[in-house]
Amino acid sequence: MYNFLMIFLQAHMADLFRSEGKIYVVLAIILIILVGLFFFLFSIERRVDRIEKSRLK
Repeated sequence: MYNFLMIFLQAHMADLFRSEGKIYVVLAIILIILVGLFFFLFSIERRVDRIEKSRLK
């Protein structure tokens, strides 16, 4: 019963966001967070590569 209620509330919230156009704001924020996370991980990978190369010399 609890799962059904949660699914119903999530669907209602999604419909509300779509009807008011706020879904695009939510998607934009999620996209910004993901791009920032990927950039952060990429920069850490580059730093680790530099450290590994300097230790091998």
